[in-house]
Amino acid sequence: MFMYRIVMKIAVAFSALFYEPPQYAVADPPVDARADNPILQEIQGANPMETKPDTRSFEMQLGINAPPEAVWKALTDSLELTRWFPLNAKVKPGVGGSIWTSWGPPFEGESPIQVWEPNKHLRTGWPTWDAGAPDVERQRIAVDYHLEGRSGRTILRVVHSGFGKDAKWDKEYDGVSGGWAFELRGLRHYLENHRGRDRRVVWSKKPTSLSVAQTASRLIGPAGKVFRGSIEGLKEGDRYRLEIVGTDHHIEGIVAVNTPPRAFSGTVTNLNNAFFRLGIEACGPEGTEEVWTWFSTYGLPGEVCENLERDLMPVLDRALAK
Repeated sequence: MFMYRIVMKIAVAFSALFYEPPQYAVADPPVDARADNPILQEIQGANPMETKPDTRSFEMQLGINAPPEAVWKALTDSLELTRWFPLNAKVKPGVGGSIWTSWGPPFEGESPIQVWEPNKHLRTGWPTWDAGAPDVERQRIAVDYHLEGRSGRTILRVVHSGFGKDAKWDKEYDGVSGGWAFELRGLRHYLENHRGRDRRVVWSKKPTSLSVAQTASRLIGPAGKVFRGSIEGLKEGDRYRLEIVGTDHHIEGIVAVNTPPRAFSGTVTNLNNAFFRLGIEACGPEGTEEVWTWFSTYGLPGEVCENLERDLMPVLDRALAK
């Protein structure tokens, strides 16, 4: 364990010396984002994509330093899916098949495959969980993944369409839009840094009855009660460092998403280049707010993950107590 810590300190110093912030010339902004959603304000494009008059869609494009075959496999292979996206997955390939994904009940379900063009285009439906919209309306929801190879890289464009424009869809639309901002960066991080390696997730979640602003101020910031350190003004590609209050843990790395008060994520170089997300989401019973801390780790000793998971939950409990 002592030697592991020494090696990781050397790795962090080395990466800080030679790191170049990621370039996103081809990538990034999603479009058709709701103006009142702080997660989406940061990343929305200038012009909304055209949709049917009674629906809205989310779109995001990014470049990945991996060939289309690797990206396609990450989207359509059950083992590969669990290395960046859900906790569990099952795939029945081809048109008429399905992709089942699960983060644990009730967030699990089957997405029928509607288009299957290997290394080019995948279209699926979207799982039905308690979202407050009738099943007949949910049948129009689809996710299109468009892959284009360019000199050994892949341009991935994801279009999540079919959401209604009325208020009953707002929480789900906002949730999946903010979720894709993290998940697709997580896909890129996996393929560019850990391709072919199994993932271990360290996940803590807790409901909160505080307002989103109150919750965020307790979670993260110079006076944060869980993650202490300033993230104000940090942009994608900037460096960050946060102490986990009351423990001997800290996290540091490169910012991926910083859209206060609801979301922060980034790499964690001192945990073997893990990928981290802190979020406040309306995903509890009847749309109540929940706090999530999520670490996608690769190749870490089991005791490191276990210690982090054990130490983090009491800190969350104390921070969110009224």
